[in-house]
Amino acid sequence: MRTLPLLILALLLMNFTVKEKGFVLKGNTKNIPQGDMIYLKVLDPNTGGFTAIDSTKLKNNNFEFKGNTLYPTYALLELSKDVTELVVLEDGVISFTYDYDNELGTSATGTKNNNQLNAFHNSIKKVQKEANQYRDANQEVLTKAITDNDQEVLERLSSEFKVYISQINDIITNQLRDYSDTYTSAVILYQRLDNKNIDIKEAKTYYNRYKDDVKYSNIGLAIKKLIETSAVAPDMDTLVKVGDKAIDVMGEDPDGRLLTLYRNLGKVTLVHFWAPWCPSCHETLPVIKALHEEFKDQGLAIFSIALDEENEEWTESIKKEKLDWLHIANVYEIQQKYGVKNIPTVFVLDQEGTVININHLDNNLQELIKQQLSK
Repeated sequence: MRTLPLLILALLLMNFTVKEKGFVLKGNTKNIPQGDMIYLKVLDPNTGGFTAIDSTKLKNNNFEFKGNTLYPTYALLELSKDVTELVVLEDGVISFTYDYDNELGTSATGTKNNNQLNAFHNSIKKVQKEANQYRDANQEVLTKAITDNDQEVLERLSSEFKVYISQINDIITNQLRDYSDTYTSAVILYQRLDNKNIDIKEAKTYYNRYKDDVKYSNIGLAIKKLIETSAVAPDMDTLVKVGDKAIDVMGEDPDGRLLTLYRNLGKVTLVHFWAPWCPSCHETLPVIKALHEEFKDQGLAIFSIALDEENEEWTESIKKEKLDWLHIANVYEIQQKYGVKNIPTVFVLDQEGTVININHLDNNLQELIKQQLSK
C-alpha cells in the first residue's frame, strides 16, 4: 500500500483544520419546558439591538448551535420570553449551562473569552450570594427595626449591607482598569456607555487599548459608535440639580401600566429613589408615608423609582408597607441621568417640574412642602 507524501498529508490536515474552524455552542438546561424555542441573537452595532441569527428547539434539556465568526461576537441566548443570557461566539466548543431555579449556576465556558467572562461573573455572583445570605439572615431583625423605628439598628444594617455593594463596584472597577484590553472589559465598557455611566474621555482611553480582535468585533464597533455619537454618561453639568427642570421618566407600575413623571406632576412632587433591599430606605419610609397622608389631598404627588431587579420583592414591599402612591422599577438609566449615588434620595419638584430641593430625607421636608403648597 502506498503512503501519501508527508507534505501532501500536512496540506490535507491543514485544509481539514480550516474547514472545522468555527464555534459549536452546546447548551444544557434545567427547568426550561421541553420543546421551547431557543434563539441565538447577536448585537447589531449600528442599532444597539439584538438580531436573531439562528433558532432551535430544546430537546431532552439540550440544544446546539454551530457557525462561523471572524471576530469574537457578543451574543445573547434567549431561553424563554423572560430569560436571556450572554455568550461570546468564537472558535471552539462552548459549553453553556443554565438552571431556571438557580441563576447563580449559569455559565458559558470552553473558550478563552467565555472562560474569562465567566470567571468575572463568578466573582460578582459570589458577593451577590453573600449579600443575599446576609439579607435573608437579617430579615427578621430588619422587619423588627422598621416596626420599632429603631434607627440605630437600621443604620447598622444599612452600613453592613453597603459593604457588599462596595465590593461589587470594586470588582467591576478593577476589571476595567487593570485588564482594560480584554474582551470582558469591553463588555463592561459597552454596558457603561449604553447606560450613560462613564466619562467620554475615559471611555476613549480604554477603547484605544483594544487589539483588532476586539476593535473589529461587533461589541468593539458598538463601543466606537457610542463614543463617536457622544451617547455617554452626562457629566456633572448635566446631572439634575436644584433649579433644573426634572428629566421626564417612564416605566411600568406593579400592575403593568405605563407611567410617566410629567403626566403625574402634582402641585408639589417628590421623586423618590429607593430599593426594597435597602435598610435606610425602610428607615425613612415612615417619613414618606406621613408626608403622603398629610398632603395628598392638598396637591402632593409622590413618584417612587425602585432601583431593584427582583420584581416580586418590589411588589411585595409596596403591598406590605402600604405605599399607596405611584411606583416604577428597574430603571438604572434613570438613576444615572439624575446622578443618584446613594439611596434614599428625594427630588422635590414644583408644579412645573422644576427641582426646588434634593435630600436624603435627613432634613425636614414638611415646612418646605407646606410653603410650596400655599403658593
